[in-house]
Amino acid sequence: MRICFVTPRFPYPPLKGDTLRVYHQLRALSKEHEITLVSLAEEPVSECACAEVAAMCERVEVVQLARARVLLNLGAGVLAREPLQVLYYHEPKYQERLEDVLANADFDVIHATLIRMLPYVWSRSGPPVAVDLIDSLGLNLAARRKQVGGIKRMGYEMEYKRVRRYEAAVVRRFPALAVSSEADRRALGGRPNVKVIPNGVDLEQFAFQGAEGREPATLVFTGNMGYHPNEEAVIWLAGEVWPLLRARHPNVRLQIVGATPTDRVRALHNAANGIEVLGKVPEVTTYLHKATIAVCPMRSGSGIQNKVLEAMATGAPVVATSIANRGVQGRPGRDLLVADSAEAFAQAIANLLDNPARREQLATSAQHFVAQRFQWAEHGRKLTEIYQQLQHRNMTSKR
Repeated sequence: MRICFVTPRFPYPPLKGDTLRVYHQLRALSKEHEITLVSLAEEPVSECACAEVAAMCERVEVVQLARARVLLNLGAGVLAREPLQVLYYHEPKYQERLEDVLANADFDVIHATLIRMLPYVWSRSGPPVAVDLIDSLGLNLAARRKQVGGIKRMGYEMEYKRVRRYEAAVVRRFPALAVSSEADRRALGGRPNVKVIPNGVDLEQFAFQGAEGREPATLVFTGNMGYHPNEEAVIWLAGEVWPLLRARHPNVRLQIVGATPTDRVRALHNAANGIEVLGKVPEVTTYLHKATIAVCPMRSGSGIQNKVLEAMATGAPVVATSIANRGVQGRPGRDLLVADSAEAFAQAIANLLDNPARREQLATSAQHFVAQRFQWAEHGRKLTEIYQQLQHRNMTSKR
């Protein structure tokens, strides 16, 4: 099968949610299919990055999204009906490049990633389009809009209403869509054309590490620290949970690991208080393997939390909020501990720090849970089923 992937960000290095998902989709699908990638990119893509992706594709095309174009798009977006998340990625040069690619190759299906890319394929009459929404942006914004005030609140409310309206139109327009969790499918109306395809974990990269070699009283939070829900999570952890936990465990420390920490995250660094902001590191697994406990105190967000799956795979017992577990659906008390108030979150961490046998039990159960349910090879198989169903539907409609 020949597939044209349409993406808003170049999928290497696979650091963010959508780039991680696309990268592993390409890896899984390229074993059986021929893939052309047509990607936008906000930053120049290095030859090394291009080579990594080109090894999985028969053709790679990249179009730069210029900063001047972004500013123009956002300015025009004040009076538009489309979400800013969609308008931001409007680039006429990309449309031209995509049309050229599609005109000169016979594709079986187009795979579009996120609502950001849908204007480029909305009215096409050629190959059928499979849409990977990954998550419901409306579900993400539903929580975030309630956590800000003033003019920010007005902006979030406007974007939330636009996104909800747009996502409803997307679900009606396209016959085959994928999301990463059941919670996101429900947020999109639970229609049968929306399938749940969870993210996977590379179990070789995120190998299991037992209690030996783990450092005492060490917590880790991993993730892209330029992403607002991650920033919000660690600020809440440091401000609300940390004083309660340090009162019981004065020597406990927290390592915040992830690229592009914001100024607010960097300001949390305080060696005397046991908090280290490490930023981007060569290997996240190094810290997951050393940690006593992995924490995921998300206050907002949608989709599936890769950080939870990766911690589970590596044997770091997890303490998370309900929002962090919403996409993962681990069983509380068996696969991870779930707590939502600052007091309950601190108590859950303290109890685990005091109980090595409980930590080992959670770690073993969680690793088994991930290995059984979250494999990228299975992800690729489910995507292939969607493509085949689209092909069949397209051929039937032409008879």
